[in-house]
Amino acid sequence: MAKKRKPISPLRSPDSFRRTPGQKPPRSTTLIVCEGETEKCYFKKLCGRDFFHLNFHVITANTGSKSAPSNVVGCAKKEAEKGGYDHIFCVFDRDRHTSYQQALNEISKLAKRGLPIKPMVSIPCFELWVLLHFEKTDTPFSCCAEIVQRISECHIKNYKKANDDIVDELFPRLDTAIENGEWLEKQAREDSSTSVHRLLLHMKAESENHSK
Repeated sequence: MAKKRKPISPLRSPDSFRRTPGQKPPRSTTLIVCEGETEKCYFKKLCGRDFFHLNFHVITANTGSKSAPSNVVGCAKKEAEKGGYDHIFCVFDRDRHTSYQQALNEISKLAKRGLPIKPMVSIPCFELWVLLHFEKTDTPFSCCAEIVQRISECHIKNYKKANDDIVDELFPRLDTAIENGEWLEKQAREDSSTSVHRLLLHMKAESENHSK
């Protein structure tokens, strides 16, 4: 009978970061758990060789016919308990989800256990982050459809969700999006916000660290 493998700790031990002079520090491993296909397409292409070329894994939570923040966090928890990741980000929207606050509360509990899970949320939806690539706005959009319409009419004709080709147009504007995201965060609005820029800052830092 095969021996049962011990689970890998989700957090690296101090010894794993020791290196001899001249060596690059070991690459950290990051997991991005997405609520929907739009986010998955966006991050998978950014992590690919055409852009950042990162040691990131991007997945969608197995949510069945309906997505929910609680399902995203549940998926992240399972992956964290398996071990092997230094960072885990949960990307989801508030939209009209009833489990939004429940998901945030669960992440706080998991953080106290030492699991490296962070929420990257958008209100009302991820398309607000897409819009910030083009304009600085704190408009309180009532639903995702309004933002999609704004993007289509003003910035990307016939914009469609879950289209990774859109990343080609967005990538040159990442610094603008990050700047606008930081600005919007400072407005501290409850009806229009995103923390996705923090994940992009993490991605940029990882890319820069391993290109030296």
